[in-house]
Amino acid sequence: MNHLFIVTHTDLDGVGSAAVYLRLSGVEEGFATIVYAEPYNLDEVLDNLQDNVDSGDRLVIADLGPNKAVFERVVEIVSSLSRKGVEVEWYDHHVWEPSEVDALSKAGVRIHVDRSTCATGVVARYYPEEHEAKADDVTERIVSAVCAADLWRWDDPLAPKLFRVAGNRHETEWKTRLAFKLAKGVLWDEEMAERLEDYVNKELAGMDATLRRVVVMGSAGSCRVAATIKEEGPPSNSIIGALLLSRYNADIAVIIRPNGAISLRSRRVNVQILAKELGGGGHPRAAGARVKIGLLTRLLSLFYPKALPRRVASLIVAKASSLGICRSLQGSTITSGSLG
Repeated sequence: MNHLFIVTHTDLDGVGSAAVYLRLSGVEEGFATIVYAEPYNLDEVLDNLQDNVDSGDRLVIADLGPNKAVFERVVEIVSSLSRKGVEVEWYDHHVWEPSEVDALSKAGVRIHVDRSTCATGVVARYYPEEHEAKADDVTERIVSAVCAADLWRWDDPLAPKLFRVAGNRHETEWKTRLAFKLAKGVLWDEEMAERLEDYVNKELAGMDATLRRVVVMGSAGSCRVAATIKEEGPPSNSIIGALLLSRYNADIAVIIRPNGAISLRSRRVNVQILAKELGGGGHPRAAGARVKIGLLTRLLSLFYPKALPRRVASLIVAKASSLGICRSLQGSTITSGSLG
């Protein structure tokens, strides 16, 4: 292997996946490049990257599931890279169709999908099958903390701290530094402690602003949806989602970004089905997609901040009703999946 390229998700599980791969492979800074992506823009990220990847290099994709809107293009790119002599590996724990796994396998990708753990755990479990390596105590510690946060178990004391210090999706330089720290066995230090304190302060302020924009919609026989807008920065989508579900007794929580990206959370229904219908994907309890925001809604939002969550909540209620995912809700919960 000449150079290692890791394309991973923007959350802690994505960072953890990169860190474990770096630790198991022994690749050091200067010989590895980490790039961050979301499922909906993975094709763009790979397209921008492919001219820099040469024969003998290795491309690893982690914690990124299939997105219906871009999947065909992703397959085209990785197939081209494979023919070029690039080793391509994929590690994930999202929901995949057998046909999607088969398409990547035929494109020359060595793919491992395992929904029983977080993506960081998938890397730790299957990397030794691809290469001669053995997970050590540090690797297991990283997996324990990351999975505890990503799977919303919180049974590792390091989980809530790493979850918060991982940073927002635009802090790519910090995420890369954190990945290399973890890979070297630095699980906590003064820099992380300072970032945690700053995050908690911003989290409290951000939660107040987020709750002021909540819209709740739904009627008898349909999903009860609580939706709100989230600006950049804390709190995380998962923390907001958990609060919306509890405070408003909602079946589905929708966290909306001004660009139309939405995150769906639920304890009662399979939001992965809903996200896939909207061109996205994810887990039964946590999924995401992107919706188009009309000009009128954008203009109204300037004067009436709840215009956007009201429009999206209405769309989600209608779409969930047409899919029938909120039938027979009473007493039912979903116990598997991820909130990462």
